[in-house]
Amino acid sequence: MTDDTTLKTTFNEDAGAYHTFRPRYPEALFKKLIRDTHLTPTSKLLEIGPGTGQATETLAKQGFHITAIELGAAMAQKAHEVLVDSPNVTIRTGAFEDVPLPDSHFDLVFAATAFHWIHPDYKFKKSFQVLKPEGYLAIIHTEHVSDEKGDKFVFASLPIYQRHSSSPNDNFRLPKVSDLAPPTIDTTLFTLQSFTVFPYSHLYSGREYAGLLSTYSPTIAMPPKERKEFLASIRRLIEVEFNDNVARNFAMTLTIAKKNSP
Repeated sequence: MTDDTTLKTTFNEDAGAYHTFRPRYPEALFKKLIRDTHLTPTSKLLEIGPGTGQATETLAKQGFHITAIELGAAMAQKAHEVLVDSPNVTIRTGAFEDVPLPDSHFDLVFAATAFHWIHPDYKFKKSFQVLKPEGYLAIIHTEHVSDEKGDKFVFASLPIYQRHSSSPNDNFRLPKVSDLAPPTIDTTLFTLQSFTVFPYSHLYSGREYAGLLSTYSPTIAMPPKERKEFLASIRRLIEVEFNDNVARNFAMTLTIAKKNSP
């Protein structure tokens, strides 16, 4: 069995695929983030787990000073390539838990589909420590959600997942957008300001969806032969039974919390 510590390092295995296939965050999400956290051109941002720079790139174009801490060396290198024309971004390789950072220095700490990987002892306490008074914490997450029309593809693919899973879930259901809720916040350190959901749908060919699945930690953690068979089965299902065109529904969520006064 693969533990969370191992899983959070798997993304580093194919940074190119990660950058190609992972869904992008909507512009509306960043507009709300900038507006609701009162960022200005001189604001200093700390990003936890930038990956290959999908979220970083959008905010870097606004001119903010961004320090991004990425655990994986290959992911950090890809982010360097993506952000080569953004001198306002500094990428540091290492674990957020370990990298030394100045106290009360940043206006915003944010993480895009990465905050859940941070050790519970650090995710809120260290964020609080490095934020200025009146600073903000923003947690962006990506959820797979129901199309609310029967989820035909999801149930067609379920036998493939069951065949390749050590703990198959016969009662699997995708949440509806209305089911989504903000993550638990340490209210001794932060006060929840808002939780906003941005639904998003994308059409995939079999090759593209297999590529997306190849970037997910449970898939990467499979033995190579089993991973190859799993991805080939998913691709074949889409190509044969769905005319090589399947819609997948996501919801990007934005949770904003404000640092409590001492």
